Amino acid sequence: MNINIRELSEDLFLTTAKMITELMNYHRKLNNAPKKYWQTDEESKETLEYWKEEGTVYNVFLDDEAVGFFYVRFGGQNVAWLEDIFISEQYRGKGIGRFAMEKLDELMIEKEVVAMFVDVIPRNTSAIKLYKECGFDHLNLIQLRKNYDKKLDKDEEIDLLGFNFKKY
Repeated sequence: MNINIRELSEDLFLTTAKMITELMNYHRKLNNAPKKYWQTDEESKETLEYWKEEGTVYNVFLDDEAVGFFYVRFGGQNVAWLEDIFISEQYRGKGIGRFAMEKLDELMIEKEVVAMFVDVIPRNTSAIKLYKECGFDHLNLIQLRKNYDKKLDKDEEIDLLGFNFKKY
């Protein structure tokens, strides 16, 4: 399996924007968001322009075909934030994401990054599993949420550090 990552090129801008739409709407679906909140391709083009200004977008290639992307932001003290990773649905479950993460690790070491952070919603257990398998093993931050619209409340609960929370 020939997996590579390369910084976004202009010829892949629209392809990557469509992948962003798929990613954002995957998250909307996970959270049962009404369709009116789902992202359009036009919004994804704006998102991608913003990402290019704030960080770096890398496409993931299987041979010569773009099958996904990473969005990484770099910060002070040589740290990075993996803001988003996406592998097209038809390529998931084949180890491509894991191999791509290895290539990203090599790039971060080359750039002398000392630590990388990633945020993930607790409901996205497949992402948590991937990150854990790829070496993310330090719990850095806990983000809590308070729903004013009780229709957003979930039933599933999780115990974390001796506290009981609803799993969102």
